[in-house]
Amino acid sequence: MAESQDSSRIRMLPHDDEAEKAVLGALLLNPEAWNVVSTFLDASDFYSPVNQNVFSAISDIVNIEGKKTFDGMVLVAYLRKKDRLEKCGGMGYIAQLTNVQVVVANIPSYCEIIKEASKRRLLYTLSNSLQKDVFDPAKDVNESLEQSSKELSDALLKGLRQNSQEYSLGNIAQCTFKEITDRMSNELASDRIETGFDVLDKYTNGGFAKEEYVIIAARPSIGKTAFALSMMYNMIRNNKRIAFFSLEMPAKTIAKRLFAIDSKLELSKIMKANFLDYEYDMLVDSCSRLYDLRDNMYIVDVPNISLTELRTKARVLANEKHIDCIVIDYIGLISVPTSYGVQKTFERVSMVSLALKQLARELKVPVVVLCQVGRESEEQAPILSNLRDSGSIEQDADIVCFLHRKKQLTEEEKQKNLVDNQGRASIQVTKFIIAKNRNGETGAFKIGYNGPLTYYADVAQDAEFIDYDPKPVSKK
Repeated sequence: MAESQDSSRIRMLPHDDEAEKAVLGALLLNPEAWNVVSTFLDASDFYSPVNQNVFSAISDIVNIEGKKTFDGMVLVAYLRKKDRLEKCGGMGYIAQLTNVQVVVANIPSYCEIIKEASKRRLLYTLSNSLQKDVFDPAKDVNESLEQSSKELSDALLKGLRQNSQEYSLGNIAQCTFKEITDRMSNELASDRIETGFDVLDKYTNGGFAKEEYVIIAARPSIGKTAFALSMMYNMIRNNKRIAFFSLEMPAKTIAKRLFAIDSKLELSKIMKANFLDYEYDMLVDSCSRLYDLRDNMYIVDVPNISLTELRTKARVLANEKHIDCIVIDYIGLISVPTSYGVQKTFERVSMVSLALKQLARELKVPVVVLCQVGRESEEQAPILSNLRDSGSIEQDADIVCFLHRKKQLTEEEKQKNLVDNQGRASIQVTKFIIAKNRNGETGAFKIGYNGPLTYYADVAQDAEFIDYDPKPVSKK
C-alpha cells in the first residue's frame, strides 16, 4: 500500500503532457523549430520517459547524424536501426505526435511550460532530499547544507550551461584567423550593424557587433527614444531588420515619429494633421518609402512587458523574421514576476539586465537598451555611476553611451543652434559620450538634435556645444 501511495505521489509531480507532445510534434512537422527548442530544453526536462527518449532520438538525428530535415518516417527508421522504437512508444505513438495541432508561434511558450515544470520537479527532489537529512541524526548538518546549496546552484546554472559551447584553443584560433583573413580579402561580409552615425561607427569598429549588449542612457526628455528611432531609421534604410520593443510609446506614435524623420515635416504638424498642400504630398511620399521598408522593422507594443514575454517574442522574431538587432525602450519598464521573489527595484533591474545580456549572446544579435540616468547628473555630464537603479547594468554592458546637453536654452542660446535644411535654427548640438567600450575606445563627440523633427544627425565636430554654466566655486 505504501508503495502504491508513493507511486501516486510521483505521478502527481508537476508536468504538462500536452505541452511535451506539442513540442515533439512541432519538431517532427517543422524541423527548423529545433533551433528554438534546443535553446530551452534537453531530454531531462521532459517528464514522460517515452518523451525523453523521443527528444533524445531527435537530438541524435540532428547532432550525430547531421540531418537538418527529418519527419516521423525518418525518426521511425532511425529508431528501428538503433532498436529503440519500443522505448519511444512504437509507430503508433510517433504517428500520434505528428497529428498534434501546434501553433508554431507558441512553441517558445510550450517550452517555457515544460521548463517550469522541470524546475519544480527538481526543486521537489532537492527539498525531499534535504528533508530526509533533517531527520537523520547521522547526517552532518553543515555538509547537508553545503551539498544542497551546490545542487541548487547547479540547477540555477543548468540553463546557462545548456547553451554553452567548448572550444580547444587550437580550434578557435584557426577559425578566428580564417575569419580575419577572409575579411581582409573581402570574402566575408561585415557582421556589424552600422548605426548610421559616422563617428559612433568609428568608435565601435564599424557598428554594433553580434552578441553585444549596448546601453544608451540620458536624463528624462533629452531624447533617448529620438536617438534610438534615428539610429533604427538608418539601419532599416541599410536593409537591416530591427525588432523594436516600445514599452513607453504606442506603435502609432512611433510611426508618426518615423514619418517626421523621413519626410522632414515637423512632428507637431503630423500630430495635428495640419498640412499645406505640398506638405501633404511630402507625407504621402514618406508613407510610400516607409511601406517599402515594411519587412525591416517590427514594433512590439506591449506596455510593462514581462521579462519572460519579451524573451519569448524576441526568440520568435529572431527565428521567423531573422532580425539583425533588438532595441528596447526602456529597461525600467520591463516587469519581473513576483514569483521570482525580487522585492527591490535594483534587484529587479539587475535581473533584467543580466537576462538581456544573455539574450544577446543566445540570439547572436546586438541588444540595444535605453536607460534612465539619475537626477544627480541634472546639470553635469553623466557618468557610469549615474545609471539609475542598478550598478549591474554597468557591469553587464559591453558598451555604455550617454546623451548630454542643456535642456532649457535662453533666447540668446537658441540663436546659436545650427540651421536645418530649411534654414531654421533648430538643431542643438548634443554631446554623445562613450563611457564604456569593452572592445574599443571611450570618448565623446558631437551629434545634432533636431527638436521639431525629434531626430538626430551627424554634425561637424567643431560645432559649438552649449553646456550648463559651471557652478561657482564656494569660498571658505
